[in-house]
Amino acid sequence: MIYFTSFVFTLLLAHIARAVPACGDVASSQKMYDTTYEDTEQLVVATYKVTWDATYDNAKGSTNSVACSNLTPKYPHFNSFPDFPFLGGAFDVHFNSPNCAKCWKLTETKSHRFIYFTAIDASASFNIGKKAFTVLNGGTIGNGTLQAEATPVAGHFCGFK
Repeated sequence: MIYFTSFVFTLLLAHIARAVPACGDVASSQKMYDTTYEDTEQLVVATYKVTWDATYDNAKGSTNSVACSNLTPKYPHFNSFPDFPFLGGAFDVHFNSPNCAKCWKLTETKSHRFIYFTAIDASASFNIGKKAFTVLNGGTIGNGTLQAEATPVAGHFCGFK
């Protein structure tokens, strides 16, 4: 009988231990127990300078004219991308890079407004279209630069299937 009681007591404690988060553990129950849960965001990489270039707002802009010309067969023009005009350049993109068409979340550091954009070109930091920049900057160009936290995210945030 003592073995049975110990077994039931152990099960009860194990259930409670799984239900109560540990110190600093903020994972949701969905993340902890749902094996189909897709973690859609990674940790913030860093804070970067963001600038704009109206080139990425040109709907008929050719993908051949950017570092990610390897995307031309599927996306011949800028408006071929599902999240046009939210396109631009990123620091981790180079000619025909595996990071071409990487989806990023940029969060402006002061207002916490954010956008998702697709990286299709090389840049020293982040350089996005004027329309995307205006959305991120609260409807204005301002001085033409801002600081934003950059997080790589799953492609579906940029409209990719």
